[in-house]
Amino acid sequence: MKKNLLLAIFVLLLNLSYGQNEANIWYFGNGAGLDFNNGCTPTVLTDGAINGFEGCATISDKRSGQLLFYTNSAFVWNRNHNLMPNGNLITNGNTISQVTIVQKPGFDLVYYIVTSEVQGFSGQGYRFHEVDMSLNAGLGGLTFKDSLLYPTPVTEKIIPIRHANGTDIWLVGHRYNSNQFLSFLLTSSGINTTPVISALGKVHFDNSFTDAVGEMKASPNASKLALVTLVKPNIELFDFDNSTGQVSNLITIPEAGAYDSLGNASGLYGLSFSPDNSKLYVSQWLSPSAGVLAKIIQFDISSNDSALINNSRVYVFTSSTKNLYSLKLAPDRKIYVGQNQSNPYLGVINYPDSSGSNCDYTDLGIYLNGKFSSWGLNNLMEYGDYCNIVSNHEKIEDYKLTFSPNPFSAQTLIETNIPLNNATLTILNSIGQTVAQIKNINGQTISFSRGDLASGLYFAKLTEDSKTVAITEIIIVDN
Repeated sequence: MKKNLLLAIFVLLLNLSYGQNEANIWYFGNGAGLDFNNGCTPTVLTDGAINGFEGCATISDKRSGQLLFYTNSAFVWNRNHNLMPNGNLITNGNTISQVTIVQKPGFDLVYYIVTSEVQGFSGQGYRFHEVDMSLNAGLGGLTFKDSLLYPTPVTEKIIPIRHANGTDIWLVGHRYNSNQFLSFLLTSSGINTTPVISALGKVHFDNSFTDAVGEMKASPNASKLALVTLVKPNIELFDFDNSTGQVSNLITIPEAGAYDSLGNASGLYGLSFSPDNSKLYVSQWLSPSAGVLAKIIQFDISSNDSALINNSRVYVFTSSTKNLYSLKLAPDRKIYVGQNQSNPYLGVINYPDSSGSNCDYTDLGIYLNGKFSSWGLNNLMEYGDYCNIVSNHEKIEDYKLTFSPNPFSAQTLIETNIPLNNATLTILNSIGQTVAQIKNINGQTISFSRGDLASGLYFAKLTEDSKTVAITEIIIVDN
């Protein structure tokens, strides 16, 4: 019994310590890339084979962070930047807003690529394609492709969201000429092609089919869903139940149109939530003929109140010379901004949890060594923390935490070597979500009770004056 418990603890440690690295490498644009494996500081890559006009996705090994493969939704390349055998996917797939890659639950070497169709009219619908990394001497290969997930017409939006059980995944899309969200459950048995349907919000449709364009994203804690559309109303925010796959509680956020050629188009394209789930960022492209600047817009959504959210609008950056496209929350907790072709930079929102100008947007944030991003970045699942869950650079090394006992089943006593002054203890789960918190701690001893937390591996983070002073792993087990 004790031996089995120790083995289970070891597996938990292994999975958690090395389980957040699947988004550590990106490839996009005309062969540009970023590598976050060096302590979360991005290294620019220029060796990608990709020609990624819009939606792109890159997957790395969840433990090592080593590149596995990447796609622009039309083709799949292996880690040696060669086209995988049979690696051509859907026709015209290079021009869809989003494509995603997810690992099949319970399988270390099996992944699904999920693609969409162009602007709701090209006929492919949502399709999925299976990659087995055991093939071709570990370089991977497609075991099947172009399997129908849902028939046409659908929008260009498709995202993964972590299930409440921490293992399974929801794949969420949206029908075209409809107000229906489609939530497909991915388990160890595969993808259930019968979706959970939620009908609310605007009907995605216009005569030019451009209303299918633009990103949809989930908040890092999987409780919110947001999307942009080119036809009014433009930005919609919803609650998402990651136990059932249901979408509910619409909040509409209107935004002035960017150009007039379609009558009422918005020009809104990218969006992303902040790591702490309190802010929503949206990008809008440039339209000189309509007198509308390109923008990055911030909304404070923490109130969950429609009027307050609409009134919280801040334009954190505007431009009369460039377009702004995909927004992507990265492993370093920053949001990266895709810019127009021929511009060799990514914009960076350095502190996206902060309000207004304090979010510190840098337009020339990352020089891509002559490469460029175009519209799309890396459409994987977004977490609040990746490599920063345990981050040596933000700790004060003099502070230490000791637990008695650890692992524990009901309660543990936490002691610090330095007296605390109005400190906060935060318990985080394996994907960086806050699951418990004790505030106003003084002295050197903290008693923490398990409550209703499930067995597993967690992080205990101690903060003082809003600064992280110590962080370590704790393990909760059943009796």
